[in-house]
Amino acid sequence: MALIYLTCQNPPETTPQHIPKESRVCLYHYFSGTLSGGIDEMISNINAMDYPWGVTAYPLDHESFKTMINASFAGRNPPDLFAYWAGEKVQKLVDQGKLAPLDTLWDDENLDEIFPKYISDAACTYSGKKYLIPLTQHLVLFYYNKQIFDDAGLTPPKTWDELQTTCQTLKDKGIVPISLGMQERWPGQFWFDYILLRTAGFEYRQKLMHGDAAYTDPEVMNAYKLWKEMLEKGYFNSDANTIDWAGATTRVVAGKSAMTLMGTWATQNFSAEASNWTYGKEYDMFVFPEITPMVPLTALGPIDGIILTKDGIHHEEAQKVLRYFCAEDPQKAMSRGSGAVSPSSNVPLSFYPPHHVQIMNEINVSKQWAFNYDLATPPEVSELGLNSFVELVEFPDQYQAILKSVEKGARAYFDAHSNHQR
Repeated sequence: MALIYLTCQNPPETTPQHIPKESRVCLYHYFSGTLSGGIDEMISNINAMDYPWGVTAYPLDHESFKTMINASFAGRNPPDLFAYWAGEKVQKLVDQGKLAPLDTLWDDENLDEIFPKYISDAACTYSGKKYLIPLTQHLVLFYYNKQIFDDAGLTPPKTWDELQTTCQTLKDKGIVPISLGMQERWPGQFWFDYILLRTAGFEYRQKLMHGDAAYTDPEVMNAYKLWKEMLEKGYFNSDANTIDWAGATTRVVAGKSAMTLMGTWATQNFSAEASNWTYGKEYDMFVFPEITPMVPLTALGPIDGIILTKDGIHHEEAQKVLRYFCAEDPQKAMSRGSGAVSPSSNVPLSFYPPHHVQIMNEINVSKQWAFNYDLATPPEVSELGLNSFVELVEFPDQYQAILKSVEKGARAYFDAHSNHQR
């Protein structure tokens, strides 16, 4: 990690060179590669303003970023600002006293009028205070190859039974129904999340995430069983644990698989120059089907935001950056560059392209919003769950033993942290 610390002293070329190093706000983020457009535009606009300070941004891939943040705090050299996933990961840093609250900024900018209450409550508020400015809101849903569906005479399934029929039809034609890339583990969580939410409902899942329900409960056993049955029927690619999520989307584009369950950041992959696909023509989307009738629909996905470290050295300047990030134009820029919709209610529906309108409509008809598994439960517990998804894909017939093992580790954590709460 020494190289990361060293880069803080050697700003990228995009940083205004007339700004002295000691006047540069340091921002770490994970909006890299095809997702970098929005954050790059926002930083460029700030640095073009007539401020006696500038912002130096350091993009990293997701996995390197996770390691870097922990190392920067351990080395007592945190950035002024950094992007982070809303939910339990932020709560842990709040509990450790590593973040600065943003209540004054929130009130001064009247942000309760800008960000909807469900976003403010779920993504921004921790231990009764505001700690995060939301930038992006991603929905997890199915992306599918329209040519494959059209050739097979298929339409997007709306129920679990229809999804099974769709998968069997595709398999009978020699097409892998579902592309899954779990090399980094986390893509598998969307299957567990949605199956549990569509069968046991939002309230039960909240209990499980916070240790008030058990992984050996019938509700969780049933969710693993339903996923296990799809695995055993051969509806997924056999190498799911060895390819990543981008590889899974590539297979859909190449016609090797029919669909993939992924967050809306995947839109950038489908519409990128390499594929040059158009929404509604070569690819389309549909929400995770209903499983148990009368269970209210819950939308699932991450909300990304920016947080202020307590020990950063440019608090005043960093808060000006945060104020700028709340404005309508930066929120639009982030949406364009990331494939997400904006959490801001100031961004009108007319701003969005057609595929974003569909995403917004799906969000609006859902009764609840849930963070994906690794953002909804404490990191120590999510590690157990993420590992279990890999094990389930490899050994589906062992799902009961896998869940007993997860429950043992999760119960040990929650018993030792009985005061854990959002």
